[in-house]
Amino acid sequence: MKRRLIISAGGLVAAAPALWAQTNPRRPAAKAPPPARLTFGLITPRNAELTLKNWNPFIERMSVSAGLPISAQTYATAAELVKDFVDGKVDLAWLGNAGALEIVEAGKGSVFAVKVNQGKTSYRSVLIAHRDSAIRSLDDVQRQAPQLVFGDGDLKSVSGHIVPMYFAFVKRGANDPGKLFKETKRGSHEANLLATAKREVDVATNNTTELDNLRTNQPEQAALVRVVWESPEIPESPMVWRDSLPASLKTRIAAFTERFGATDPEEKGILWNIDKLTGFRKSTNRQLVTIADIEMFTARQRIINDAGLSAEARLQRVDEVTRRGSKIELMLKASS
Repeated sequence: MKRRLIISAGGLVAAAPALWAQTNPRRPAAKAPPPARLTFGLITPRNAELTLKNWNPFIERMSVSAGLPISAQTYATAAELVKDFVDGKVDLAWLGNAGALEIVEAGKGSVFAVKVNQGKTSYRSVLIAHRDSAIRSLDDVQRQAPQLVFGDGDLKSVSGHIVPMYFAFVKRGANDPGKLFKETKRGSHEANLLATAKREVDVATNNTTELDNLRTNQPEQAALVRVVWESPEIPESPMVWRDSLPASLKTRIAAFTERFGATDPEEKGILWNIDKLTGFRKSTNRQLVTIADIEMFTARQRIINDAGLSAEARLQRVDEVTRRGSKIELMLKASS
């Protein structure tokens, strides 16, 4: 379900159409006019209303700095946000690395900033269990998997699905992790944390940032959860902008984002309320390289393990994934 909060006065209106040059080959095409307003898409790992409340002051100030109205829209899943971005309905977004990779691969947007969480630009994916559970390690998870209910995350969530599937299971020989467990339930980070605390699932994915939030906001529930595995470090969630935005507008947005909260106490408080943030730093598509490598590897593994494919079809699909991976790698490493 999508929820929208208009930051500035007036309803959402479509951007003015592009003006095309006359069909004289000797005359350069006229530049498209700047958009009338922008839409900022936000993924909601927790409560949508709370996400809007916390981000609203930041986006209001960005609107003033950018010199045009900005409306905020929340999305329950990364897939919905990515689709709207690719379809031209979203101009700026804060979302996970996997969703950002899709936007970049589609040629519609680029990473321009990364959030700084309590001084850090990275975090870890985790597997959690109830504190009284007999599950105390990843070995326990894999050994008991056929008897366990597993709380997995959004399929496009880096910390909630992609990273734990790769590092906790695929790299340890489980090429199809989804078939390991008695049952899999899919939910948000918050839902999986609470389901683990209530023993509605036996083990679940999550991340260190969400655990910190739970310890702050619901310490009694946090005390019921224990971490049984941690991943290598993952780049924090990025901000992306539409590639077609005017360069001058991008410059204003980037400058505002990078300096926000640097000295002003009120701005520091706004950042902290968003997600215990201490700022944003400049970033590029290069931060998505590791995620792209993981996705290409798991895509190849799914093809190789698909018993329904002929040898010829398997080779063809693996070749397609390999060529796609090479193209993505060039796109990401060429960014500046």
